[in-house]
Amino acid sequence: MDKKHIVALEIGSSKIKGLAASVSELGDIQVIAIEEIRVNDCVRYGKIQNVQEVSAHVNDIIRKLENNSGIAPRKITDIFVSLGGRSLATVMAQAQVKFPNAVEITAETIDRLKRDASFGLVTDKNNLGMLPHAFFVDNSEVKNIVGTIGTHLRAEFSTIVISPAICRNLELIKFDDHSLRLTNVVRPIALADLVLTVSEKQLGCALVDFGAETTTITIYKDESLQSIITLPIGSRNITRDLMIGLTMTEESAEMAKARSGSAIPSDPTGTGDIEVNNYISARAGEIVANILHQIEVAGFKPQTLPAGVILTGGGARLRNFDRLIENQSKMPVRMAAIDSSLKFKGNIPERNTNIDILAIAKYAADNFSVDCLTAAPQPEAVTSVPDADPDEIYAADPQQRRRRHYIDDDSLLEDDKDDIDTGGSPAVRVHNNRKYRHDDFDDEDNIDNNTDDNDDIHKSGSSLIGGIKRRLAKFWSDPQDDEDDLDAPAE
Repeated sequence: MDKKHIVALEIGSSKIKGLAASVSELGDIQVIAIEEIRVNDCVRYGKIQNVQEVSAHVNDIIRKLENNSGIAPRKITDIFVSLGGRSLATVMAQAQVKFPNAVEITAETIDRLKRDASFGLVTDKNNLGMLPHAFFVDNSEVKNIVGTIGTHLRAEFSTIVISPAICRNLELIKFDDHSLRLTNVVRPIALADLVLTVSEKQLGCALVDFGAETTTITIYKDESLQSIITLPIGSRNITRDLMIGLTMTEESAEMAKARSGSAIPSDPTGTGDIEVNNYISARAGEIVANILHQIEVAGFKPQTLPAGVILTGGGARLRNFDRLIENQSKMPVRMAAIDSSLKFKGNIPERNTNIDILAIAKYAADNFSVDCLTAAPQPEAVTSVPDADPDEIYAADPQQRRRRHYIDDDSLLEDDKDDIDTGGSPAVRVHNNRKYRHDDFDDEDNIDNNTDDNDDIHKSGSSLIGGIKRRLAKFWSDPQDDEDDLDAPAE
């Protein structure tokens, strides 16, 4: 079986990324190319604001991917695109069923409950999917529901919802190839599948994706999704504080934040560092307080999430931001990293800073069988053509005979001109099984009269060559008259 190919797209508030990779039968992912374009204000809080500008950037990324030597001459037909934004959240939905007698719970029973729960869901947002939250059989919670026996079944589902405007604007992207198809992947779910371990999901943890304009908190407990909360704040809030407070451009503020900024005020060496860190630590403390408050609103305390907080996203690279969360929450904190057991190959720049796009590719490879590229063109079969019979060629095209004579006589010029006999009797040369005599190539003016100029030709090789050339010129000007003479044997 041939490898399948994955093409992933991440449209964020600060950058747009594209990735192409091949997936082997064993699940190994070979990254072929990653392309990235920085954006500003055309995407706000995860929602596309300027469709025309985003379309131009996306088409540019697609062209760069298709021109990569690992993809060309194939074309992209499908793209997996991440879904996120400040409206992304989970709402609880539930359904129940009673049976007259005790029955065995099957997968079909669960599907029925899921449909009933979706029908009873009251929301103005788009339903992206329903994940099991908890099951109760005869009022007792069970983990492995399929196969249990009971008369009363109740199910709770975490329903992932998002604003219809985000999906609508995504569908408005104008691709150069109008036949290209999009498949949505929920970003927090893909990230959790990539960076969280089974034990972390079992014990309980919070995955915090600290981005440019949004911060998404994804909580797992007992190996199931508990809640997704998205806050409309991010690292760009810190940048804007520096721009306004210190009268800086956005580029200078980003540079200052990256070079000398810290979420925890330390002992800076200069006045500029003190001012920068005062703004940064104030805003970072506010963001952390909001994150911890949302975890508490979801019904979890630090002791109920013993696996702690896992940080990811571009904003999470702010110096000491992880320490700030740890100090305020009293929970263990670690930076998200790709598990070494996952087989990503290829030249991946800054591996852990591309977790977002790698997560989309990994999720698509594990859950879909779509090949995102057209089939590789097959080389054309080469058929051997038998050599044609020269006599048949001459019969079909008399011009070929003229070309043959021309070639023969031209070769005679090159091969035999050094062997010209200047003696008294005409010399005979054999070339291509044909005989020639010197007096056959007499001066054009004396061919018919057979004058004594032949003696001069015998005495001068250059005159003989000139006679041959004039003879050939006359042949080409009127081939029909000379064809028999050329073919005739010498006397």
